[in-house]
Amino acid sequence: MQENVQFERYSVSQWQQLVESTLKGRSLKDLQTETYEGLTLEPLYTERPDSDGFHPSRGWELNSGWYTAQQVSAESAEKACKAVENELQNGSEVIAIKEDGEGQWSRNQLKELLSLQDKPHIFILNSHLRNNWLPLLIELKDAYPVTGVFGFDFISGEAQAGRLVNEEFLAQWVSEINELSHTQPSLKSIVISTVPYHHSGANAVQELAVALAESSWMINHLAQEGWKVEHIVEKMHIQFAAGSTFFLEIAKIRAFRALWRHFIDCYQVGDLPVSVGSQSSPMTKTVQDPQVNILRAGNEAFAAALGGVNYQHVEPFDSLNGSPSSLAVRVARNIQLILKEETFLKGIADPAGGSYYIETITKQLAEKAWTFFLEIEELGGVQEALKEGFIQNRINEVWEQRAMDSATRKAAIIGTNRYASVNKEIMKEQYEQPKKGVIKPLEKHRLSEQWEALLTNLQKESLSGDLKPIDLVCLGELNEYKARLDFVSGILNTVGLNYQITSTLQTSPVQIICGTNEAYTDKMTKLLTEKKPNQSVYVAGDILSDHMQKWTECGLTDSICEGKNIISFLEKVVKPLKEVKSNETNL
Repeated sequence: MQENVQFERYSVSQWQQLVESTLKGRSLKDLQTETYEGLTLEPLYTERPDSDGFHPSRGWELNSGWYTAQQVSAESAEKACKAVENELQNGSEVIAIKEDGEGQWSRNQLKELLSLQDKPHIFILNSHLRNNWLPLLIELKDAYPVTGVFGFDFISGEAQAGRLVNEEFLAQWVSEINELSHTQPSLKSIVISTVPYHHSGANAVQELAVALAESSWMINHLAQEGWKVEHIVEKMHIQFAAGSTFFLEIAKIRAFRALWRHFIDCYQVGDLPVSVGSQSSPMTKTVQDPQVNILRAGNEAFAAALGGVNYQHVEPFDSLNGSPSSLAVRVARNIQLILKEETFLKGIADPAGGSYYIETITKQLAEKAWTFFLEIEELGGVQEALKEGFIQNRINEVWEQRAMDSATRKAAIIGTNRYASVNKEIMKEQYEQPKKGVIKPLEKHRLSEQWEALLTNLQKESLSGDLKPIDLVCLGELNEYKARLDFVSGILNTVGLNYQITSTLQTSPVQIICGTNEAYTDKMTKLLTEKKPNQSVYVAGDILSDHMQKWTECGLTDSICEGKNIISFLEKVVKPLKEVKSNETNL
């Protein structure tokens, strides 16, 4: 084996020339990706952004690694106790509950729960549980000193319901956390959650900015109540949702640490770290093909771990279908255990640091988020910005783009809008959007909601598998029409519509022609003469406008191809199928 091998050095321009020679006429710009945050992701990063060489993520440690905080969902306090005990026995590190059926906890039940650990460590973000446990934790202060996170974000929570926080509530809240800070001094009782904003469609820049804006509001309000900034920050916990864009989510958490350092410097109290938590994104999960949610949640958890969070919850893959199964709960927990123990992420500070790509987008996110934060502050703070609808409107702009990308399948949702299974899960009622109250609410959204809404409507009318099959008219040999046949059948599978393959127009109210452009040129005009009066005829593929105009005059309804609104297409296709079904039923 040769030693001291020297490799020839190549410049960036030489790399660009080599890449462009393989792109078959396309430019290097075709490899750039635009994000919802307004960033342009480059195919290659060769320089680290200007910095002082030290990122806050490397010196900010509240604990070694992160706490596995799997939040259990149960129907009662008794079942919640058993579920938490199971979690702790199998790898979870804190007492974490998401849902408890909203029953009342007795003193003995809470004692039983806290007795599961020698030093009780809790992670509670639920408003009902917080209010229910508060007097009990105060009462049990001597027997059960508790550490962890215990609170809820009333600003984003109220905004989700279309309300603003009132003065009466604030006075009570200040009184409660004052007492809690004396009786349970190790609890972080001031919680800021960007999850409702994320669930409404916010991008990473908006999430970071509202985290700062709510922090600013909390610090300013409590400072007026006599709290010191150091004490406020010590009691704070910031909760994020980890989305599906892997590297961007790593950068989001890293950017928050950089932003926080800059933000807290404004108060001239030194470098005060704050607790940061993460949970699986509710926006990215799907009802159909729920096992794919395992991949989504694993990707999100990995990104959060690399970003550097202090607490993490992974949502079970089938929780959208009701109470999660024991398998889903175990898989969710094991995702974290694998990340900690088998990928050796436990205790590593800022493992993503040094990547030119991540360092660059971290800085870009931080700069954009700081600008948006200042815009919110100029309006009078987060409460005023919510009151005016400023934050909601900006988030809605992002959501509309997300929804369009989902409808056109630019954003692939595996198992829902691409590679969908023919067999469908029965859709259950999902959350209802709140009516407009005092302010415009933060509406809950999921990327798959349009697809699932269409499927739900079909299932409600018992039509999904009971409509007349669509005729897929295939021209030529299999190798000539297969690509477009697969494209069309994949679209129909998304909502469970039946189809049959034929070589000529048949009796179905919807005909979709699949073939090569040459076959269309030779046979389309003749085929359209065979069209029945009430039939809709579509052609698969991106067709030249001259041909489309000619064939439309002959009776063609439209074309279907990548880039078009597939949701709109499916709604048009379903309508004549429903009409035929209705007429047959009435006979």
